[in-house]
Order: sequence, then C-alpha cells, then structure tokens
Amino acid sequence: MSVTGYMYNINATQKLGELELQEGLEGNRSWHHQFNHSAYVYIGGLHPGLTEGDVVIVFSQFGEIIDVNLIRDKSTGKSKGFCFICYEDQRSTILAVDNMNGFQILKRTLRVDHVDKYKAPKQFDENEQDEDGDPKLLEYKATGAEGAGRGVFGVTDGQRKLDEVMASKKASTAKSAVEDEDEAWAKAFDESLQQDSKGGKHKKGKTKGKKASKEEKRMLKEVLKEIKIVKKETKKAKEELKRLKEAAKKRAKPAAKQEPSSSSASEEQSSGGSSGGASSEPPARASGGRRRR
Repeated sequence: MSVTGYMYNINATQKLGELELQEGLEGNRSWHHQFNHSAYVYIGGLHPGLTEGDVVIVFSQFGEIIDVNLIRDKSTGKSKGFCFICYEDQRSTILAVDNMNGFQILKRTLRVDHVDKYKAPKQFDENEQDEDGDPKLLEYKATGAEGAGRGVFGVTDGQRKLDEVMASKKASTAKSAVEDEDEAWAKAFDESLQQDSKGGKHKKGKTKGKKASKEEKRMLKEVLKEIKIVKKETKKAKEELKRLKEAAKKRAKPAAKQEPSSSSASEEQSSGGSSGGASSEPPARASGGRRRR
C-alpha cells in the first residue's frame, strides 16, 4: 500500500475504519463524529465521462442526495474528476465514506471523505449590479442529477426522449377501446405523412433521414400490396356479376319460347271443339255423272 501522494489519504481513511471495527468505537468516540455538522462528502478520482446523474446513481444507495456539484471546466464544460454531494441525512455520509473510499469505478480508485466546511459556488448576475457597482451575487440553489436544480427533471435531451417514450407507452395502454386494423393503419399513415411534411421544413441528421426513408418505403410497399388485393377482389366481383347476368339471360330465353307455343296449342283446341258441334262433314255428290247446264 502506498503511503504518499493520492493513495495516502485513501489508505489512511481505510485504516481509521479498520481501527474502529477492531476497537468497537462508535458514537462520540468515532472519528466520524467531528464532521456531524456537515452533510457534504468529497468524491475524487472520477472518470471524466461520468455525469451528475451517474454520481447520484452510485451514491444514492446510502441515502437521499439533495445537492450535486460536479466541478467542470468553465471553457470546455468537461468534468475535472471530482465533485461534492450533500445528503439529506448526515448519517448517510458515514456509510458513503466507509463503503466507497478506495472503491474502483471504470478502473479508477475513488477517494471519498467528509467535508468540514463546504464553500458553495458563487454565481453572479452580470446584468444587475449591487450598491457598490459589482455584479449581483445570486442565491445558491442545490443542483440535481441533471445539473439544473434539485427536483428538476427532463433537462437533458436523453432524459427528455425517455420521458416522451414512457408517456407514449402509458397513453397507448390507457386506451380501453380496441381500434380497427384499418383505422390504426390509416392513423399511422397520416402520422407518417405529417412527419414527412415536418421533416421537409426542419433538416434532420443523416441517420434520421435514412430511417425515415426506410419507413416510407415500407409503408409504400404495404399500400401497393393492399391496392393490388383490392383490384383483384373487384375484378373477381365483376366476373361473378357478369356470370350471374348471363345465367339469368339463358334462363329467360326458353321461358319466352314456351309461352307462344302453349297459346297456339290452346287456340287449335278451342277451334276444333267449336266446329265439331255443327254439321260434321260436307254432303256426298250424286252418282249421276256430270251435270248439264
């Protein structure tokens, strides 16, 4: 174990914790008691890629965090690798120091220690001036997991997108009535058209453009397929209607032929009956040969 430099403070704090466990020291006899007036903890050795939210996720297992001050470079905005956090309950600082001091995150060893007197960062309002003509000192406000104040959420783009996705999922599950497939498809098609019209006004990235074009092609293919199916069904319906008309015509023709034949037969029968009632045959000729004039 190193006894100089950065690791000296880490090892010294760990030895204090081991000594307390061996001797059974607690309460007023613990070395933590001298910091019972401060709920702030110093965290050093952080990876520069970690954000305020990452620090809160790791250290919130020991208690509710009410302030995060990740020190960043004023010109570039990059993290300097250390921060200060404040717990709602001062006893959470003891748990954080005992458990996280010497812990490794992303192959970097953390130094976690109490803060005796925390100096809040000063922020000035350049537009307003005080009595002496200097920029007005603004009131310090605790910083949350997104670097925008305690209890302020949805500030970063990533968090905002996650909130939108969760809200859309809740809205879809809240719908009790089941939509028809045709209605759902029509709504989706209208939404895609609206998105396309919006996309023409606002330029988007290349990846978004590719995704939108793929979605458009897929929707167009589905539309063409449905159009083909509708055309086939209409063609079949027309053929069926034509066949039914031809069958009806064929049935109508023999019925029309039978009607005049039956009427002529009835006329012949009626004329034959009337002639049979009168004299039946013409009178026979006399056998005397030809008559003379």
